[in-house]
Amino acid sequence: MTMPTLQPSALRVPHAFRRHAATPLLAAIALAAGIYTAEAQAEPCRAIASVQQSGVSANNNAAGGHLNQHVFGATPPAGTSQATKTLFSSVEEYKGFWNNYLDPKKYTGTAVNCPGNTARQKVTVYSVLKKDKIGGFNCTAANAQGQCTTKTASQFSNIQLDFQVVGSQWILLTAYPTN
Repeated sequence: MTMPTLQPSALRVPHAFRRHAATPLLAAIALAAGIYTAEAQAEPCRAIASVQQSGVSANNNAAGGHLNQHVFGATPPAGTSQATKTLFSSVEEYKGFWNNYLDPKKYTGTAVNCPGNTARQKVTVYSVLKKDKIGGFNCTAANAQGQCTTKTASQFSNIQLDFQVVGSQWILLTAYPTN
């Protein structure tokens, strides 16, 4: 008994079928890879070197942030103003908050991850500084350089942190006291 010989054309899957069958499979693979990649790239914002550097008040304007729009005594980016903004009371007060937030031994809360292009996190002052409130200002008027000239003292219980990709780097876009 001889086995029938298959012609090569009998082993081929019709082109139209291959195209349609492969599309859902490729889409599923691409989706799975995209989800895995996004999760793999998401890491705590505070752990990213460019965020740490841009979180320094003196570096923030050049990095593309507007943190200094919310720090009394700092010069906000050109074309912005501290008027109508809530402000940390000084560069030193902000620096104390930022350094404690970066330190996993001092801020033990969940640090926001940086997937995609933007991330936000509101933290309590207590969770970072172990005190209920932080002193600051509500700015009501500013000079031509945007620096606050008229303010009222206030106490704040939270700090809002905004992170964003600027150019190709994650940065601390801004941070400001809030209630």
